[in-house]
Amino acid sequence: MASSDNDRDGRSSAARGYVLASRVTSISLQMALPPGIGWWLDERFSTSPWLMIVGVLLGFSVAMLELLKFAKEKS
Repeated sequence: MASSDNDRDGRSSAARGYVLASRVTSISLQMALPPGIGWWLDERFSTSPWLMIVGVLLGFSVAMLELLKFAKEKS
């Protein structure tokens, strides 16, 4: 493999792509699962829309923290 295909840490571009895809998937799940769980709990306990709103706020906060951590690593 050519040295231009390797990053400073020695990983190939395919490996870096898999890591990036994993991070994007993780962040999207962090944004989608808490509201979904909140919606399900709202339906189960008839508390609509409060638990879903808590899930949205929690998911957004966790995802933003993860994005900030990711941006800090890249700089």
